[in-house]
Parts: sequence; C-alpha cells; structure tokens
Amino acid sequence: MIKHRSFLQTLLLSFMSFSLMIACQAQPNIDTDSAPETATSSGLKVALVLTGSHEDKSWSQGGYEGLIQIEKEYNAEVEFTEYVSDEEAEDVMRQYANQDYELIIAHSGSFIEASEIVASEFPRTKFAVVTTYSGNNKNLGAVAFRSGEVGYLTGALAALTTTSNKVGYIVGNDYPVYQEEETLFRRGATETNDAVEVFTKFLGTWTDGKVAIDVVQDMLEQGVDVIAINADEAGVAAIEVLTEHPEVKIIGWTSDQYELAPDQILTSVLQDIPALVLNSATLTQQGRWEGKLYKFGLQEKIYDFAPFRDSVPSKIEDQFNQLKAEVISGDIDISP
Repeated sequence: MIKHRSFLQTLLLSFMSFSLMIACQAQPNIDTDSAPETATSSGLKVALVLTGSHEDKSWSQGGYEGLIQIEKEYNAEVEFTEYVSDEEAEDVMRQYANQDYELIIAHSGSFIEASEIVASEFPRTKFAVVTTYSGNNKNLGAVAFRSGEVGYLTGALAALTTTSNKVGYIVGNDYPVYQEEETLFRRGATETNDAVEVFTKFLGTWTDGKVAIDVVQDMLEQGVDVIAINADEAGVAAIEVLTEHPEVKIIGWTSDQYELAPDQILTSVLQDIPALVLNSATLTQQGRWEGKLYKFGLQEKIYDFAPFRDSVPSKIEDQFNQLKAEVISGDIDISP
C-alpha cells in the first residue's frame, strides 16, 4: 500500500519519532504504522519527495507513477510526500532516513542541496535526485534524461517547420538538465536552418501560468511561429493562450499534448518518467547504485515522440526521423 503524507504530517511524525527516541533510547527507531507490512515486502523501502501534486498530469505525477511501479516490481514498501518546497525538503528527507528507508528519491533538480546535506548525515541510505547531477560517488546519485537528444531534435523540427525563421523554446527552470536542453535546441535549430533566429526563456516556475503567458506573448510580438514548451502546469496555460493564434505551431512536452491544441501541436516529447524513477530502484535493488549520474534516452526508449498525425508534410517527417536515427547512432553530436 502506498502511503501519502502532507508536509505538515511529516513534521508531526518527525516530532513524535524524536520524542519516542528520547523515551526509549534502548529501542531501535521503528515506524510502528508500517511495521506489519514489512513482513510481506521485499525489504526494499522507498520514499519519494515531490514538489507538486501527485495528480498534476505532468512531472510530479510521473514520479508518483514510477513509485507505483517500484511497489509492484519489487513488492516494496513505499511512501511519498507532495507539495514540498526547497526549504522543506531537507526535513522531509531526514525524516525518511530516520525511518530506515533504503532509497529516497528527490524528484526535482531544486532538491540537490538538501539531498547533499542529508546524504552526508546518512551514508548507508541511498539518495537519488531526478535531474542531471554528478553525485558524490558514494550514496547520492541521479537518474536523468539525455536531454540534449530531444533538445536538438525539437530545435531541428522547429527550424524545419517555421515560415518566419523565428522559433522559440520555453522551460520551467534553469537546472543543468534544462540548460543542456536549451543549448541543444539552439544547435539543432541553427544547424538545420542557418537563417533561423532562436528565442529561449527560463521561466523560473513550473506552475505560474501568467509568467508563461507573458513570455509567449512576447515571443509572438517578435514574430515567433513555432514554440517548444517544456513547462508543466505553466506550459499548459501558455498552450491555451496559443490556441487563439492558430498560425503558431507548438511542440508539446512530457506527455502527448495533442488534445490541448489539435490543430497546432506538431508532436510532443514523450518522457517515460515512471521508467526513469523505476531505474533508480532497480539499481539499488541490484546493489549497483554507485552515487553517480545515470542517463537514459531515446535508445532505452525513455524518450520518444508522439505521432505527427499529418501535422507536417511527409518530407519533413522523413527528415526528422532521419535526424532522430542519427542522434541515436551518435552520428550527430549532442554533447553540451
């Protein structure tokens, strides 16, 4: 059974756990609520820390679905806490570590600092950040997408389909994984069409739709007619506004966003976030977690693209598929 905590519940349990430890110093720190379940589990205990709702239909939900896969694959004892801010993350992870969770998954690039602090306090606990991060070569590592692959290919697709020779890319935040993605978007666009002008923007938010809408409107004023949007809830708000501008084409992200703008979505980057999260547990269960960066992409089918549905001429679709094959084979350099 998956357990769910709010942040306030986590703090309350932390206080109760501390009080119990003081009263019974000779006893081990045991979560009595979960003890009966461990007899039928694989022994693997996994906790997940989310920045948003586990039902946001985007990044946080993908992490949660990965946790469900871990529970099913390994008959693991699992728990998660949602709506955790950067300032709260350290306390939440420390509480899970105190309860002997073997793997703690920090599902945000903004949780790196908190993960470093808590991982140093609990060297026997495995910590996985879901972002591009080098790790500590001990117990703290990361699972991440080869974001340069889709950065390059979406930039190339935008350059192949623009009529104004002005294309855009917006993303929620400037974590290293998205800096790489943005760099490769520019490269893909300019290597495909040397006349193209590229506009990019880091929003500084994944949830504030107004920020995304303002950025999109600014790009429209610049004449941008193809925009790749990787911004979760904020991005959905931007797509809704773009439906009022049918001449603008959109590249969606994370899941197939075709239904949001059927006449404008060229394709969507598909991220198998659950499989990425599952990989962290698989490495832990197999004893292969080494506290480093593990990257997955098109070759492992962690990335893919939604069907074009005749959104582009067959010639352009063929060009795109050829570029995709060359990225997978390594014939196109997508190193940042």
